[in-house]
Amino acid sequence: MFSKSFTNSFKFQLLAFVILSSLMSFKALKKTKISSVSVIITNSSSYNRNAETIEVPLTSLSKINGFKSNELIVKNAKTGKEVPSQVIYNGNTAPQSIIFQTNVKASSNQTFSISKGIPSIYKVKTYCRQVPERFDDFAWENDKVAFRFYGEALESQSGMAKGIDFWVKRTTDLVIDKWYKLDNYHNDNGEGVDAYHVGMTLGAGNAEPIVGDEIIFPINYSSYKVLDNGPIRVSFKLMYKPFLVNGKQVTETKIVTLDAGSQMNKITNNYKTDGDLNISIGVTKHIGDGKVRIDRSNNLVAYWDKADGKVDNGFMGVGVVVPFSKNQEFKDTKQHLLIIDKLAGRRNLTYYQGGGWSKSGNFNSEVAWFNYLENFSKQLKHPLKVLIK
Repeated sequence: MFSKSFTNSFKFQLLAFVILSSLMSFKALKKTKISSVSVIITNSSSYNRNAETIEVPLTSLSKINGFKSNELIVKNAKTGKEVPSQVIYNGNTAPQSIIFQTNVKASSNQTFSISKGIPSIYKVKTYCRQVPERFDDFAWENDKVAFRFYGEALESQSGMAKGIDFWVKRTTDLVIDKWYKLDNYHNDNGEGVDAYHVGMTLGAGNAEPIVGDEIIFPINYSSYKVLDNGPIRVSFKLMYKPFLVNGKQVTETKIVTLDAGSQMNKITNNYKTDGDLNISIGVTKHIGDGKVRIDRSNNLVAYWDKADGKVDNGFMGVGVVVPFSKNQEFKDTKQHLLIIDKLAGRRNLTYYQGGGWSKSGNFNSEVAWFNYLENFSKQLKHPLKVLIK
C-alpha cells in the first residue's frame, strides 16, 4: 500500500505533467499557423493565357492564422495589390474553395498570396436568375456573353423552343434584368441583341440523347438551383422531368458554369437510366451561307453565319468543344453540326459551349472565331500548373 501523502504527490505531479504537455501542444499548434499561403501559377505553353480562373481548395488555407472563409484576401505578390476573388459553394452549405483570375504570359509564372482580411467589394461580372415573367426562362451572363434555357412554362406557347439561346453583347455591363424589363431585346439598343434563332433544335450548343438520326428532347427544365452567383463565377443546376429514350426512362440534370471574361460555358449533363446512351452535342445550322468547322483533332464543331433580324445585326459564331473519348462520332446533318458521344458505362458528360459576335469587337470573321475555339481546346488539354505552399 502507498501512503496517502505519496498518492497525493503523484497525482499532483501527473496533473502538472498533463498541463505542461497541453501547453506545449498548444504552442506547437500555434507555431504551425501561418500568416499567408502562396499560390504559384506557371504557364509552360508558348501562348498567353488571359482571364484564367485559379481555384484553391479552402482545405489548403486552414493553417492561415485566424482562418475564416469569408475573411480572405488574394494579393499579387509582386505588386501587393488586392485581386478580386470569390468564395465558391457549389450549392453546398459550407464553402468549398476560393477563386480569382489572372493573365499569364507565355513561358512565365506568377505568385499570389492569400491571407486573412476583409475583402473589398468587387465589381459583379456574372449573374443568373430564373425569369418567371417570361415563361420561366433561365438566363445567365458575364461581361462578354449572355444565354438562356427555356422553361417548362413555354411548352404550351406558340414560340416553343428547346435549345440554348445566345444573346450577343458589346458592353461589359450586365444586361439581363434591363433587357427583360424593356422587352425589346430582339432589337439592338446599342448594347447588343437577341438575334439567334433556336426553335426545335439544340441551338447554340445543347446536348441531348439521340436515337438513329432523331434527337430526343425532354420537356423543358422544370426546376433549378443556383449554386454560385458572382462576382466572378455563376453556376446553376437545371432538373428535367423523366422522359423516354428508346423505350427506357431517362432522368437528366445539367450543371452550367460561366466565369468572367470567357465566351464559353462549362456544362455537365448527368443521366440516370438503364443501359448506354448516345448523346448528341451540337449547334444549329441556319438557312444560308454559314461557315462550318469540323475539327476532330481539337474535338470541336463550330458555325458562323449572319445574325437573325430585319436589320444588319452582323455575324454570330457558336461552337462546342467536347473532351476526347474513344466513342466520339462527328456529323454534319441538314440541321446540326454534331459530336455524338456514347456514354458506355458513364453517366456524366462534360463539354464546353459558347458564342461570339462580329460587332463585339472581338471576332471580325469566322477565322477569328474558329481560332478562338481551337486555342480554347488546346488550353483545356494543357492547363496552368498551380502550386500551393
